[in-house]
Amino acid sequence: MSRYSLLVSLHVASVILWVGCGTTLLLLTVYARRSRSVLLGELGALAWWLTLWVLLPSSLAAPAFGVAAAHAGHWPELFFFHVGEGAFAFSFLITVAVRVPLLRRARHGAVGAARLSGYVAALAAAELTVLYLAVADMVAKPTGVGASSVRYGGIVIAIGFLAALGLALRARWRDSDAGQPRFAAGGSLAPPASTHSNR
Repeated sequence: MSRYSLLVSLHVASVILWVGCGTTLLLLTVYARRSRSVLLGELGALAWWLTLWVLLPSSLAAPAFGVAAAHAGHWPELFFFHVGEGAFAFSFLITVAVRVPLLRRARHGAVGAARLSGYVAALAAAELTVLYLAVADMVAKPTGVGASSVRYGGIVIAIGFLAALGLALRARWRDSDAGQPRFAAGGSLAPPASTHSNR
């Protein structure tokens, strides 16, 4: 196997892991919200672990191997490659600027399980919309902004972002954290905050 083939293979494997982990997190969140199972109370700790040990490393590895493969293969300036770079930047910013601080607040008991699950679903919906479109971009390889696949992709992004906004607003306004478990420092569950004093 040539160095170029190895780099491309590692890039593709990283993308699969990155997109697959995000999809798994969204599906687990949907299941936890619908079933109100024990998983809902463990979602914060699970999302924290997946973010630190799978999402962040794979989201860094995918563009790193992609850029290395482009240099090894002497690729010219390609529009679709820059779209992939934009998807990486968006995902990385979402993770570092929003997901990690949110999960950190949940670990310290500031966000209950029901509300956290809504926010996790909203973030995953926005991120996965961009990532799946980036995968489609790598397959279609549009040559410029005027390509029909780019126009359709813009519509899909708008729909995905509106859906994510709806999920976030629903979590903020409708999901009650009353009686829901909170996450203690270290990711373990803490009992729900009591509103009654014991005498």
